[in-house]
Amino acid sequence: MSMAWDVAQHSNCRRRKVGVIIVRDGTVVITAANGTPAGMTPCNKGGCLRCLSDTPSGELYDSCLCIHAEQAAIARATRTGVPTDGATLYCTLRPCLTCAKLCLEAGILNIVYDEEIQFTPDVEEAYEQFTKETSLSFAKCSKGGPGRSTGTQQIIPSKEE
Repeated sequence: MSMAWDVAQHSNCRRRKVGVIIVRDGTVVITAANGTPAGMTPCNKGGCLRCLSDTPSGELYDSCLCIHAEQAAIARATRTGVPTDGATLYCTLRPCLTCAKLCLEAGILNIVYDEEIQFTPDVEEAYEQFTKETSLSFAKCSKGGPGRSTGTQQIIPSKEE
Protein backbone atom coordinates (compact mmCIF):
# COMPACT_ATOMS: atom_id res chain seq x y z
CA MET A 1 0.00 0.00 0.00
CA SER A 2 2.91 2.34 0.63
CA MET A 3 3.66 2.28 -3.09
CA ALA A 4 0.11 3.52 -3.83
CA TRP A 5 0.70 6.39 -1.37
CA ASP A 6 3.96 7.21 -3.17
CA VAL A 7 2.09 7.27 -6.49
CA ALA A 8 -0.57 9.56 -4.97
CA GLN A 9 2.10 12.25 -4.54
CA HIS A 10 2.09 12.60 -8.36
CA SER A 11 -1.56 13.64 -8.36
CA ASN A 12 -2.30 17.11 -9.68
CA CYS A 13 -5.72 17.31 -7.98
CA ARG A 14 -5.95 20.25 -5.60
CA ARG A 15 -8.60 18.58 -3.39
CA ARG A 16 -7.35 15.07 -2.68
CA LYS A 17 -4.36 13.01 -3.77
CA VAL A 18 -5.23 9.40 -4.64
CA GLY A 19 -2.86 6.74 -5.93
CA VAL A 20 -3.43 3.31 -7.43
CA ILE A 21 -1.27 0.35 -8.31
CA ILE A 22 -2.50 -2.68 -10.23
CA VAL A 23 -0.75 -5.95 -9.44
CA ARG A 24 -1.04 -9.04 -11.63
CA ASP A 25 0.71 -12.33 -10.93
CA GLY A 26 2.70 -10.68 -8.14
CA THR A 27 4.04 -7.89 -10.35
CA VAL A 28 3.08 -4.20 -10.39
CA VAL A 29 1.87 -3.64 -13.94
CA ILE A 30 0.32 -0.14 -13.78
CA THR A 31 0.43 2.87 -11.49
CA ALA A 32 -1.70 6.03 -11.71
CA ALA A 33 -2.83 9.05 -9.73
CA ASN A 34 -5.93 11.21 -9.98
CA GLY A 35 -6.03 14.63 -11.65
CA THR A 36 -6.83 16.26 -14.94
CA PRO A 37 -6.15 14.15 -18.06
CA ALA A 38 -2.88 14.46 -19.95
CA GLY A 39 -2.70 17.56 -22.13
CA MET A 40 -4.99 19.66 -19.91
CA THR A 41 -4.09 22.36 -17.44
CA PRO A 42 -3.32 20.59 -14.15
CA CYS A 43 -6.02 20.82 -11.53
CA ASN A 44 -3.62 22.36 -9.01
CA LYS A 45 -2.90 25.14 -11.52
CA GLY A 46 -6.58 26.00 -11.99
CA GLY A 47 -7.45 23.39 -14.60
CA CYS A 48 -10.66 22.17 -12.93
CA LEU A 49 -13.26 24.78 -12.01
CA ARG A 50 -15.16 22.32 -9.79
CA CYS A 51 -12.08 21.70 -7.69
CA LEU A 52 -11.46 25.46 -7.48
CA SER A 53 -14.98 25.98 -6.13
CA ASP A 54 -16.33 25.19 -2.69
CA THR A 55 -18.54 22.40 -4.04
CA PRO A 56 -18.94 19.76 -1.30
CA SER A 57 -17.12 16.48 -1.75
CA GLY A 58 -19.20 13.95 -3.65
CA GLU A 59 -21.26 16.55 -5.52
CA LEU A 60 -21.25 17.74 -9.14
CA TYR A 61 -18.81 15.12 -10.39
CA ASP A 62 -20.21 15.55 -13.92
CA SER A 63 -18.57 18.99 -14.06
CA CYS A 64 -15.24 17.81 -12.63
CA LEU A 65 -12.43 17.55 -15.17
CA CYS A 66 -10.28 15.33 -12.95
CA ILE A 67 -10.10 11.62 -13.63
CA HIS A 68 -10.07 9.16 -10.73
CA ALA A 69 -6.86 7.21 -10.17
CA GLU A 70 -8.68 3.91 -10.82
CA GLN A 71 -10.00 5.23 -14.14
CA ALA A 72 -6.56 6.51 -15.12
CA ALA A 73 -4.93 3.16 -14.27
CA ILE A 74 -7.43 1.11 -16.27
CA ALA A 75 -7.25 3.52 -19.21
CA ARG A 76 -3.44 3.37 -19.15
CA ALA A 77 -3.54 -0.43 -19.04
CA THR A 78 -5.89 -0.49 -22.02
CA ARG A 79 -3.83 2.04 -23.98
CA THR A 80 -0.59 0.13 -23.40
CA GLY A 81 -2.02 -3.37 -23.86
CA VAL A 82 -1.49 -4.47 -20.26
CA PRO A 83 -4.08 -7.10 -19.24
CA THR A 84 -5.92 -6.58 -15.96
CA ASP A 85 -7.78 -9.90 -15.83
CA GLY A 86 -7.25 -11.49 -12.44
CA ALA A 87 -5.43 -8.46 -11.03
CA THR A 88 -5.61 -6.76 -7.65
CA LEU A 89 -6.03 -3.00 -7.45
CA TYR A 90 -4.51 -1.23 -4.45
CA CYS A 91 -5.93 2.24 -3.83
CA THR A 92 -5.27 4.84 -1.17
CA LEU A 93 -9.01 5.62 -0.99
CA ARG A 94 -12.11 3.40 -1.17
CA PRO A 95 -13.18 3.53 -4.83
CA CYS A 96 -16.43 5.20 -5.81
CA LEU A 97 -19.16 2.95 -7.15
CA THR A 98 -18.42 3.93 -10.76
CA CYS A 99 -14.76 2.97 -10.36
CA ALA A 100 -15.72 -0.30 -8.65
CA LYS A 101 -17.96 -1.15 -11.62
CA LEU A 102 -15.15 -0.26 -14.02
CA CYS A 103 -12.77 -2.54 -12.10
CA LEU A 104 -15.24 -5.41 -12.39
CA GLU A 105 -15.56 -4.89 -16.15
CA ALA A 106 -11.76 -4.72 -16.48
CA GLY A 107 -11.47 -8.19 -14.93
CA ILE A 108 -9.94 -7.00 -11.67
CA LEU A 109 -10.75 -9.52 -8.93
CA ASN A 110 -9.70 -7.71 -5.75
CA ILE A 111 -9.69 -4.15 -4.48
CA VAL A 112 -7.58 -3.29 -1.44
CA TYR A 113 -7.98 0.24 -0.12
CA ASP A 114 -6.57 2.24 2.76
CA GLU A 115 -8.81 5.18 3.61
CA GLU A 116 -12.57 4.98 4.00
CA ILE A 117 -14.96 7.42 2.38
CA GLN A 118 -18.68 7.56 3.05
CA PHE A 119 -21.09 8.12 0.21
CA THR A 120 -24.72 9.22 0.35
CA PRO A 121 -27.13 6.60 1.78
CA ASP A 122 -28.53 5.73 -1.65
CA VAL A 123 -25.03 5.19 -3.07
CA GLU A 124 -24.03 3.11 -0.02
CA GLU A 125 -27.12 0.95 -0.58
CA ALA A 126 -26.21 0.43 -4.24
CA TYR A 127 -22.57 -0.26 -3.21
CA GLU A 128 -23.76 -2.93 -0.79
CA GLN A 129 -25.88 -4.58 -3.50
CA PHE A 130 -22.92 -4.45 -5.90
CA THR A 131 -20.58 -6.15 -3.42
CA LYS A 132 -23.13 -8.89 -2.71
CA GLU A 133 -23.92 -9.66 -6.34
CA THR A 134 -20.48 -9.53 -7.96
CA SER A 135 -17.29 -11.55 -7.78
CA LEU A 136 -15.21 -8.49 -6.88
CA SER A 137 -13.77 -8.68 -3.36
CA PHE A 138 -12.87 -5.69 -1.19
CA ALA A 139 -10.32 -5.49 1.62
CA LYS A 140 -9.65 -2.53 3.86
CA CYS A 141 -6.13 -2.17 5.21
CA SER A 142 -5.62 -1.38 8.86
CA LYS A 143 -3.75 1.84 8.68
CA GLY A 144 -1.45 3.95 10.69
CA GLY A 145 -1.72 6.92 8.33
CA PRO A 146 -0.78 7.41 4.68
CA GLY A 147 1.85 4.91 3.62
CA ARG A 148 1.96 3.19 7.00
CA SER A 149 -0.57 0.42 6.57
CA THR A 150 0.03 -2.57 8.76
CA GLY A 151 -1.05 -4.96 6.04
CA THR A 152 -3.81 -6.41 8.18
CA GLN A 153 -6.92 -6.65 6.06
CA GLN A 154 -10.57 -7.13 6.76
CA ILE A 155 -12.03 -9.02 3.84
CA ILE A 156 -15.42 -7.80 2.78
CA PRO A 157 -17.02 -10.70 0.91
CA SER A 158 -18.55 -9.97 -2.46
CA LYS A 159 -21.25 -12.62 -2.20
CA GLU A 160 -23.37 -13.77 0.69
CA GLU A 161 -22.21 -17.11 2.00
